[in-house]
Amino acid sequence: MSQFLNISPILFDQGSINVEKIEYTDALFDKLLQTYRNSHFVKRSGDSIILVPMDNSSVTCGGESTVIDLKEDLSLASSLAREAIYRQLLKRDLHISNLRPISYLVTNKNLLEVCIPPTQKLIQGLGIFAKWELDFRVIDPNGNGPFVGMSINISTAPRISISCNSLISSGLSINGYYVGISNASKNPDLRPHFRVVGRVVCLLDNGMLELDDVRDGHPTRVDPIDVYLEPREDILEYCIRHFYKDHAAQVLGNMQAYVASFHIGNKKVERLMAGLAQLQSFNLKLAGIIPFKIGSFLSDDSQLSDYSIKVNIAEKPRFVFSYGGNHSGFYNDLGLQKYGPYSKESFTPAKPRICIICQIKKKGQVELVLQKFLNGISPIAYGKEGKSFEFTGLKTKFYLQDCLLDFFGANDDTVEGYNKAITAAMQAGSEGKGWDLALIQIDSTFRNRPPDANPYFTSKARFVGNGIPVQEFTLESLGLPDQRVIWSLNNMALATYAKLGGVPWLLAAEPPIAHELVFGIGSSTVQNGRLGQKERMIGITTVFTGDGNYFINNISAAVQTEEYFETLLTNVRLTMTKIRQAYNWQPRDSVRLIFHAFKTFKDVEAEVVKQVVHELGDYNVEFSFVHVAENHPFLMFDTQQTGAGYYKKGIYAPERGRYIQLSEHTSLVSLTGAQELKQANDGLPKPVQLILHRDSTFKDLTYLSKQVIKFGAHSWRSYMPAPMPVSIYYSQLMAQMLGQLNSITSWNPDALYNKIGTTRWFL
Repeated sequence: MSQFLNISPILFDQGSINVEKIEYTDALFDKLLQTYRNSHFVKRSGDSIILVPMDNSSVTCGGESTVIDLKEDLSLASSLAREAIYRQLLKRDLHISNLRPISYLVTNKNLLEVCIPPTQKLIQGLGIFAKWELDFRVIDPNGNGPFVGMSINISTAPRISISCNSLISSGLSINGYYVGISNASKNPDLRPHFRVVGRVVCLLDNGMLELDDVRDGHPTRVDPIDVYLEPREDILEYCIRHFYKDHAAQVLGNMQAYVASFHIGNKKVERLMAGLAQLQSFNLKLAGIIPFKIGSFLSDDSQLSDYSIKVNIAEKPRFVFSYGGNHSGFYNDLGLQKYGPYSKESFTPAKPRICIICQIKKKGQVELVLQKFLNGISPIAYGKEGKSFEFTGLKTKFYLQDCLLDFFGANDDTVEGYNKAITAAMQAGSEGKGWDLALIQIDSTFRNRPPDANPYFTSKARFVGNGIPVQEFTLESLGLPDQRVIWSLNNMALATYAKLGGVPWLLAAEPPIAHELVFGIGSSTVQNGRLGQKERMIGITTVFTGDGNYFINNISAAVQTEEYFETLLTNVRLTMTKIRQAYNWQPRDSVRLIFHAFKTFKDVEAEVVKQVVHELGDYNVEFSFVHVAENHPFLMFDTQQTGAGYYKKGIYAPERGRYIQLSEHTSLVSLTGAQELKQANDGLPKPVQLILHRDSTFKDLTYLSKQVIKFGAHSWRSYMPAPMPVSIYYSQLMAQMLGQLNSITSWNPDALYNKIGTTRWFL
């Protein structure tokens, strides 16, 4: 086999079990779970509670007795397989912290120990441990019939079990760090999990810790004996530097390499195979009476016909660079170099007026960066083959006649300093023809500041509020040698042209019979501090087919959660009205609406969308509601991938564009392959999972998978494929930016109803 998944089938013969059923209530479920935890498996099934006796228990629970065939009820079989493996793991005294998925640490081996020089002793309380996760799903990858599959994954988890009191006594400052407590689970068999309670402000004279950004219900002062630093890799690194002093660099270097080996494809597979073999050695029974085994990983080996997978590959997306589609190609950057941008003949202004906001003391450095950005860099050699790449600059690459610049200096790096420079720019713009773009020099440290104290967000709010798109840059990134900045400048020029209203390229669409519109729904959570009140913003992006190409619609929005559905319906109405007129839709035409969402569509939402669309005209409408999920337990491997480039990035990573159907309503899609990774330590890229809502009337999952792969290449933020389809990616970027701007006092959200709202201002 060369391609496989981290999923193994649960194998058992025909078997029936006796269970009891009781009408469901929340209170009764909790009571039964606590009372019969040791003797029964307790599960909710619709409006009933099912109690399954374990290990031949004769205890009765007072419910109605019935018999269930586990081959017919695979959902229950899946739950019982999880329970059986969980109970076997409990006997092995592992650090089990969760049940769905089963998550546990192997704490008898501290991985940090092998990273320490022989002359040093392991500091007790600091460590990294292997973390395993097991999940169970009913799948049907080849259409021969569904079965229960168990996914298995391994990663690492840092642990810091030295109390803050001991850390302080050792001389370690914890001011500014978040601390927490061990929080017990409702299940007494599960180990406590870490719960952050607040951020340390200072150590008081009475020995107590003063906290801010405190979790609701917790005091603002705590005893350092009772709390611990949160177990994150960067905080573990901080502790290692403190305790190991001169040896810290060696320890951290070894640790980084060791942890990376858990994510690099071939090393991960070795560990997964060993872990699977251990689980396969367990004596396992469903409900304590029906023996079952764990099979091998699902692969493309056709000899395993019942449990094999079919790995498909989508055609490469084709980019279009001219009206009529005469100029096109499979590589976006090469196409731009050869043909120029799609909108080159209609783009205005040909000489954009650009104001530069920068710190006065850094103006000389900014001028050097902008010279390269606007006019280009000589060819740079890269790779072992002696290839070279030339960035010709914003003006030449995007067919601009010139860029008219004016500088406005900030006296310092504060919001006040930037505000004065912005005011001067606004005054100068009002006296002339206005500004088409603002280029803002910021510092990388700005990201650590709250929004109201961040000059970047203030600049964004004021300029965008006045209809002027903004492109930021840092000298830390762009002030480096040409070999290290040429790719960043190239991406920056692409995003800048799109923000100016240009169209770099379009994506060729297969000519379907139906008019097609794709609505992308993405989200971003904005929070004041780590533990403050959360606000979820939801963005909406529309992509539609016209003239044989995919266009990104100018109607876009981002709103708070409670307003999102009404905004989506408004977007559907406006888009359909506008596009049916522009493309002369006729009565009884076929129309296909596809919704890409970051979450599962609710049944009531799907029904309302259908009603709204049918009100808009006499069309034959079909729907697809697709949840594009980043969080899932599945991994794809290709053992023929030995690594891309000199540093062997993405060993065992499947090629971008691979997809696997797991059932009639789910598939896995690879949007990132070895070539798209930045470095070898990025490890194995994770696919996205597509989940088709059962109310969808257009159910061609192959078509939908290919479309998502295409849309992953349609972002104008970078020449590299995006980690999500542009329908959702743009929505996420919009939601994130608007969520941050909403916390700026000078921001006026009504600004987006003007012309700038129809541009890619959020890139």
